Amino acid sequence: MPLVASEFVSGFRLQTEWATLIAAAFFFGKIGAGLFLMSLFTGSWLGALLGLLIVLIGKGGAHLLYLGRPERFWRGLTKPGTSWVARGFWAMLIMMVAGAIFLALPPGSAGWWIAEVIAGISAFIVAIYDGFLLNASPSIPLWNTAMMPVLCLFYSLLGGTSLTLFLINFGLATVRIQEAFLSHMEIVLLITNLIAVGLYLISMTHATAAARKSLQLLVGGTYAVPFYGLAIGVGLVFTLLMAYFVGVAGGPGVVGLITAADLVGHYFIFFLLLRVGVYKPVLGQLTI
Repeated sequence: MPLVASEFVSGFRLQTEWATLIAAAFFFGKIGAGLFLMSLFTGSWLGALLGLLIVLIGKGGAHLLYLGRPERFWRGLTKPGTSWVARGFWAMLIMMVAGAIFLALPPGSAGWWIAEVIAGISAFIVAIYDGFLLNASPSIPLWNTAMMPVLCLFYSLLGGTSLTLFLINFGLATVRIQEAFLSHMEIVLLITNLIAVGLYLISMTHATAAARKSLQLLVGGTYAVPFYGLAIGVGLVFTLLMAYFVGVAGGPGVVGLITAADLVGHYFIFFLLLRVGVYKPVLGQLTI
């Protein structure tokens, strides 16, 4: 079945509502939450602060720009019992408040421990909720899969690990975890993400016709070059080879290159998955 526009003919349609700004919101949300979680794990105060700011300014700002009417953002907080958008907004709000309290209180105090747990749980939700949001879109089979939250989680942890190593190597943060352990963790996460993406793509070959059309656009059509070149080639393969054969031994310059490559791949994998979202409407739009 062909890919068509809005004319009254049978065929698939590309979704056009979610594009650059939503991809940016996904990107900043995952790397910010991932950095915050890794900073709790490694004991990096500056990393935790930067993670909060990335989520607040990056993800929050992208969402406000997408809304077009920022003064109505509060509507996104309604109906958290049924809406993943509301759950995500609440998780961001709780993460900001609890995270700020965690950073402000003396380490080791009772309030500090409570704030750390609440902020950590909410950051974990921020890291994965975009995946549940996409999974809750039955009209677009490419997104409607349990693999989406898994991809979001592993990419979030990978981004957080890369940024933590970046801060360490540029002398911006000290951590209680050995750098070698974090370097090995990055390699494991890169391999895990490669496997997860491969399993996700394979699962789409056995999905609905609309999902297979999305897959065709992604791996063999309009978006194949940026997918193979940026999302997979730069973001996973190049990053994995550099991390395995050189890694932190190459110094700040190499770590900076690895981090940049990881972030490029991180953005483009989700941007492209949004762009190739295909649906089959029940009734086409009649144009005269």
